[in-house]
Amino acid sequence: MDAVELLQGEAPFIADTSAWWRFSSLSAALAGLVKQAMDEDRLWITPIVRMEILYSARSTSEYTAVEAELDGFRILRNDRAVVDAAAAAEHGGVAVLHRDTHFDKLAEVLVFENVELPGS
Repeated sequence: MDAVELLQGEAPFIADTSAWWRFSSLSAALAGLVKQAMDEDRLWITPIVRMEILYSARSTSEYTAVEAELDGFRILRNDRAVVDAAAAAEHGGVAVLHRDTHFDKLAEVLVFENVELPGS
């Protein structure tokens, strides 16, 4: 499955931080599909992704604004204290949308749908 198929589908998926930071630079077509997935509550995050996004805030007001935005996303929790998105995806049975080559290695040992976001 590629990113377009994932984004056009009906199944929920996890967005890794590596994908999150690239959403603003996507083509209009891909950005529209991401927005649609968000609107349909199919784009989920994990606690570690939320933490990484909030960590990048440069001020209290920016932190508050980003936190409010992230509050709208479903957070895939897992009770096994697994913090990386790949293991959370394996546990939750959902795909991971990313732009990080480490997921290719993780996919060799964990069972999850590994979907790379196109672009640089």
